[in-house]
Amino acid sequence: MPTTPTPVKRSLRVIGQNLANQRKLLGLTAKMVAERAGTTPPTISKLENGEGTTLEIALRVMRVLGLMDAVVAATDPFATERGRLLADEKLPERVRVRGDA
Repeated sequence: MPTTPTPVKRSLRVIGQNLANQRKLLGLTAKMVAERAGTTPPTISKLENGEGTTLEIALRVMRVLGLMDAVVAATDPFATERGRLLADEKLPERVRVRGDA
């Protein structure tokens, strides 16, 4: 397995700390989040410490913490000016078929 790039490691740590802070602000224990997310407290600890987990587990935890929708929205390429410009250039126009309004 290739070595994880430093910027990715840094982002894992920052996101993990952000999740831990949100959990604490909500007054939830790691055990409570784990139960609600369908995982285990050690997995919550790994996530909060910036260790890798699956995207699914991370999203389950973010849902419990009320952060999932914002993360999903942040990955929308059409939400940025550059993304919209690239889409206009690269995505085909919709082809209308009979019966389309």
